[in-house]
Amino acid sequence: MLDNNAKGLVRLIKDQELSSFEVTEYFIGRIEAHNGSINAVIAERFEAAREEAQRADEMVKRGEPLGALHGLPMTIKDAYEVTGLTCEVGHLPFKGRVSDTDAVVVQRLRAAGAIILGKTNTPLHCADLQTYNAIHGTTNNPHDVARTPGGSSGGAAAALAAGMTPLEFGSDIGGSIRTPSHFCGLFGHKPTFDIIPQRGHVPPVHGALTSPALGVMGPLARSVEDLELAFDVTVGFERKPGSGLELALPASRVTSVRHLRVGIWLGDDYCPVDHEILAGIEQAAQALASQGAVVSEAKPDFSLAEHHETYLMHLAPIVGASFGPDAIALMERVARELGPEDKSHNAIQARGSLLPHRDWLLWNEIRAHMVAKWDAFFDDYDVLICPVTPTTAMPHDQDTPYGARRIWVNDEPRPYTDNVVWAGVATLCSLPSTAVPVGRHSDGLPFGLQVIGPEYGDRTTLAVASMLESLGYTAELASGFN
Repeated sequence: MLDNNAKGLVRLIKDQELSSFEVTEYFIGRIEAHNGSINAVIAERFEAAREEAQRADEMVKRGEPLGALHGLPMTIKDAYEVTGLTCEVGHLPFKGRVSDTDAVVVQRLRAAGAIILGKTNTPLHCADLQTYNAIHGTTNNPHDVARTPGGSSGGAAAALAAGMTPLEFGSDIGGSIRTPSHFCGLFGHKPTFDIIPQRGHVPPVHGALTSPALGVMGPLARSVEDLELAFDVTVGFERKPGSGLELALPASRVTSVRHLRVGIWLGDDYCPVDHEILAGIEQAAQALASQGAVVSEAKPDFSLAEHHETYLMHLAPIVGASFGPDAIALMERVARELGPEDKSHNAIQARGSLLPHRDWLLWNEIRAHMVAKWDAFFDDYDVLICPVTPTTAMPHDQDTPYGARRIWVNDEPRPYTDNVVWAGVATLCSLPSTAVPVGRHSDGLPFGLQVIGPEYGDRTTLAVASMLESLGYTAELASGFN
């Protein structure tokens, strides 16, 4: 079996120890062998990829300048526009719609030498923590096909975990990079808001020139160095000529685990987490402590409940922007019938979907105060480590209405929407977060944690993820697919 490490494959291609054509054929073979059971890759350009691989090999032989991803085949989430491929995001009115341009992320990956093999499945409109839709069906978790790989970058994570691609690129507004990474035993990075351009991502719509707040673009990989590789070739503002605008991310706050200060948030009664997952997170934090890090139970000075309500009051208007008249009428009925004292997810989502801009400004002021509390927290700690979701990958559940679904946490039923509570901890205030695989649960499924850092502290969270990786917390630890 070929090494799935993207950086290593690029080195072998550049050194002519492997050809790009050989590597491309290998991953095409993996897709053809395994996609039938996983259903992750939903559009392909194999012949074009083979031709691009041959040209990449000719460039190596001629000694031409080579990019950081030269000759590397990879798949990419269906939400990104790729010239010549459909971009449907599971929405029937978009069925068969072929893109005539590349998203900015795709432009940058290709400029670095990547070869796009095909696209990976998403939920309808990228709006679920399970990956299924009426066009392309259900994507399965490679560790257990009866389970979801997560969403909305579920096809991306499933393809990566199944060895059908060495690298993937997803997007995240409610955990859509971190949750699939956690469910599939992978690394994933949610960057600081808007440091990787969103243009060419659907939603919002094809050809949109504006992007919603909260949502970000970021990589998934089997190693931290591969995350960094994909991050480095895509990060940076989309500049207008002569604007002078330039992104200069700071270096990591820490270069040694001996100087690292870690706060760990080990669960909360507002959103309980599986005991084994919490034990695994604590064990990983103590592994850092054993190498000299200062580790303490700590969190910012706000409750998880008030944070989540504020997050939903920012997220719901974004989601509700695509609602039709029937959905809006439903939200109005829910908001009216449940009453202002109801703080359930469904009630808050209904209110948020109908939120007037004058009221949104008040919620944004509350968010600003939470930003200040995060700033105070990061005066004392370099990173926060906490859960990604309450459980390991869930069984497929497509028949129960979204708002009525349940998950089981420590043998107790909980709302399905608990899946976005811990993800929102990093999202609301635009913070970077790196998902790290921790190990394997007694149910046989992988699980992970997230490392959250200060705004623009992406290199810090990636550095801490690398420290954990060096202590044995790797994708291979959670591997279960051949």
